[in-house]
Amino acid sequence: MTTRFAFFLGFALTLFSINACKKESNSANKITGTLPTDTVTSFMVNFINTVDSTVDVASYDDPDGNGPINPSIGGVTLKKNSSYRVTFMILDESNPNQMVMLHNKIRTAGKDYKLCMSNPLGVSVTATDSDGSFPIGLDNLMTTGATTGNDYMNFTIKYQAGVKNGQCDPGQVFFTCNLPISIQ
Repeated sequence: MTTRFAFFLGFALTLFSINACKKESNSANKITGTLPTDTVTSFMVNFINTVDSTVDVASYDDPDGNGPINPSIGGVTLKKNSSYRVTFMILDESNPNQMVMLHNKIRTAGKDYKLCMSNPLGVSVTATDSDGSFPIGLDNLMTTGATTGNDYMNFTIKYQAGVKNGQCDPGQVFFTCNLPISIQ
């Protein structure tokens, strides 16, 4: 009888430890809360040259949000071998009576968001803002190299409530767009 009891006790403890580990590993990947319902209608990227302070603006404007009208997209031409401060103005103008400055909402709730930029044509991007632990990505230092040409730069806002680790993954895509960039 003691052998049977020891067997069942061992089996029960094994099942308990497997379930406990399973819960821990799943909870690390779960986003807490729901994806925000704001609509990005205007996404402007300011490239401020750190030497001569000239400003170039790339933009994505979609006044009807996910409606049938295609967005209006504007690109930028930047100098090779130059440094730029990159900032954002992100708006929800879907309600004509109440414009929402989403970049301020993202900054305030920075622990839940990460704005990521791709590195086309050999550009280097470093986020210079923080939620206290990890970068947010609303303020960046970008350096262009010697490579010239035309490409697209991807901008993605990730919602990372409860899972933010300073990287672009994990998380849910809140907004993404590709804007033309030319380096001359």
